Order: sequence, then structure tokens, then C-alpha cells
Amino acid sequence: MKRLLIVLFALLFCIPVFASGGKNTTDKEQTADLSGVKEISTSVRTVTAPIIIDRPVRLTEYRKRLTREYAFRHYGEEFTEIVPQAVIVHWTESPEADGVYEYFYKEARADGTLNVCSQFLVDRDGTIFRLTPETMLDRHAIGYNWCAIGIENVGGVDRKEDLTPEQLQADVLLIRYLWEKYPTVRYVWGHYQQKSAEKSGLYKESVSGYYHAKVDPGPKFMKALQKNLKDTGLLFFKP
Repeated sequence: MKRLLIVLFALLFCIPVFASGGKNTTDKEQTADLSGVKEISTSVRTVTAPIIIDRPVRLTEYRKRLTREYAFRHYGEEFTEIVPQAVIVHWTESPEADGVYEYFYKEARADGTLNVCSQFLVDRDGTIFRLTPETMLDRHAIGYNWCAIGIENVGGVDRKEDLTPEQLQADVLLIRYLWEKYPTVRYVWGHYQQKSAEKSGLYKESVSGYYHAKVDPGPKFMKALQKNLKDTGLLFFKP
């Protein structure tokens, strides 16, 4: 009888949570100023995960084929998965998330090549959408798609630096999550810093003359990101 009571107590108060792959994890709420954020402890490392809503674009075999073709043309080999080494921050130059999602949704551009897309989309209110798997090669930054995760922030219409405090908080939490989850992530920069980022040694492009100047997401936003992520040791470039 005593043994039975001990077993029942253990079941009631010590129930483990099993993640996919058979690893034990536990969830606990983070402090109040980061509501909605969970700290997930695993046997390997601790990852702070913000609330992320999965809203996938069309992830078809056709998209995978176009991805392999893009990789071969621009990087000299066929692949669809990346080892993340950098996070590149963008703005969309549009006022609402649905239009951006619809634009990214299709597999191909008008010329038949892989459509543009980023792994994440952050709405004006700070809602984070995951559009593709984090380690999928997406077309969002010339020369760096082979190794970079992209975050699109809704805003920047007429190139106005109007990203919101809610987007800043969301980007900080998301980048911190990616840095904790992927030890290979060392750099963060804005799309407009793509030339400065060549100092990282990550730039790789096989198509001669393939380049587009960018202004997103602006130095004000990048300065704020750098300030809020100073403790991580992530490498930023001068805003």
C-alpha cells in the first residue's frame, strides 16, 4: 500500500514532458515582462522560445527543385538545407502581413526561378510567423542565403523607418532563440549592411554582377537590436 502511494505521488507531481526524438524537456513560464515566452530545458542546452505561429508557404517538391536549382546557380552545388551562421533583418516595404504572405506563398517568380521568402515574418503588433523551416534555404539576401536566416518585419513603406516597439521586442526574442538553438549563429546584420557583412567571410555568389542595394530595416532599428542583444556576444556591424 505504501509503495502504491509513492507511485501515485510521483505520477501526480513529477510527470516528465517528452519532446519529439525522445528527449526529456520541461516547460516553465518566463518572467512577467516576457509573457508568452517559455524556457525549454533539454539535456543539451536551454532555449528560450517566443510564441511562434506556423504559417507555411507552399512547401512542395516543386519549391524544393527550384531551391536546388537556385543553390546550384549561385553557390555551385545543389542543396535545400542550411547551417545557420547569421540572422539578416529586413522590412517588407508594405503595410500589412497578409499581402506579404501571399507574395511569398507561391513557389516561383515570373521568370520561373525560386520565389523570394524569409523564414520568419513579424507583424506590426509583434506576432511572429514562421513561413518555412528555420534551416531551409530561402531567397532573401544575395550572397548569404546559403547560411542566413531571414526575418521580415512588416513596414518600411516609402522607406520610412517606422518599425514598432512590438516588432523590436519580437525580433530580440526571436534572434535570442535562434542564437541559443543554433550554436553556429554568430552574426546579425540589417539587409542594408550587406557590403559591410562581407567582412564576415560568409559572402558567396557565383553570378557576376548580381547585386541590389538595400536600405532595410534602417540604422535606428539595428542600433536598438544591438543594444538589446549586447549580452549574447553576437557580432553586429556598425549601424
